Amino acid sequence: MIKSKFIQDILILLLDGEEEDEEAKKQMHFVSETEFDYTGVGVFVSFEHVDGIEKFKAKKGDLILNGVTIKSPELEIGAESTLFFKNGLIDYLEIWSFNGEYPKKELSEYEMKQEWVSSHERKIERKK
Repeated sequence: MIKSKFIQDILILLLDGEEEDEEAKKQMHFVSETEFDYTGVGVFVSFEHVDGIEKFKAKKGDLILNGVTIKSPELEIGAESTLFFKNGLIDYLEIWSFNGEYPKKELSEYEMKQEWVSSHERKIERKK
């Protein structure tokens, strides 16, 4: 189970847009964060899987989902996120800052929005 509300919100928005593979959306309930690698430019979040996720493999083994932008007082310009799959399962999430500077901690206040063509344009906003 995802512990971070910030990471959970990103996954909700990214997986919401995966219309070609409904099963991939269900994977969120079978993953948890294992490692956060802050690079100064962004962060890589690794996931581990629990039993049962195999039933919800994405049809495309190397699926890549992106298009959720993040605005926050903690970021000068903003950031974007990309979710990578390996063998049809969620593998890792990359978040990177548009200006090349990202704090070495989780964002506490933010607004996220789906920005890809034909998205539902859903938003999630969290205030302190």
